[in-house]
Amino acid sequence: METSNFQANNIFLKWLFGLILIICIFYLLFYYGFISELFENDISFISPVILFIFAVSTIFVGYQVNLLQICINTLKISDDMLNIETSTKTKQQNYYIACIYELSEQANESNLSNMHELLELRLSKYLRIVSFIVDLLIRLGLVGTVIGFILMLQSVTLIENFDIGLMQDLMKNMSTGMMVALYTTLTGLITAIVLMLQNKYLELLLIDLYSLVSKKIKSKK
Repeated sequence: METSNFQANNIFLKWLFGLILIICIFYLLFYYGFISELFENDISFISPVILFIFAVSTIFVGYQVNLLQICINTLKISDDMLNIETSTKTKQQNYYIACIYELSEQANESNLSNMHELLELRLSKYLRIVSFIVDLLIRLGLVGTVIGFILMLQSVTLIENFDIGLMQDLMKNMSTGMMVALYTTLTGLITAIVLMLQNKYLELLLIDLYSLVSKKIKSKK
């Protein structure tokens, strides 16, 4: 029984292990001063926004993984998903169970292919949302790059005559703009890659769920 329970929770545990790994990496970055340096040098405040969006999105993915685990386990232990006594409360709490239950009620021989397409489209709803957020993180990083270069060029346009003090201020302003450009780009790319890996795991779970539902429908028909 303990082994069975472990296998039932294995889906969420894999994501949780990945989350712990991400937290450890961010802790090391904080310990060595990279995070504090990032917040101090990014005067555009885009990097903190990117990190906030990434943190919220990671929690969102974990929540969806947990719902998928419940849904997959429910289908695996049932002989016929169309005869499962699914309460209204359970359907409201689990989007995937609600979708499967609703579409399975409408499925018949004439519209079976359409139901498969609609089921795939409905199940991948949040997958598309996370993909959009991945793209958003990359674009925010590029916005920070543009802002950084604007700050660099703006400091050059303020030059009226050359002297040592002015050149020092110029180099300082240019380095500030360059740090904004590099930090925001780096933050956007790293968070987008990590979130994309989480989204890929979510996609694999959805493929397993779709395959399981398809088998259940075929066996009923």
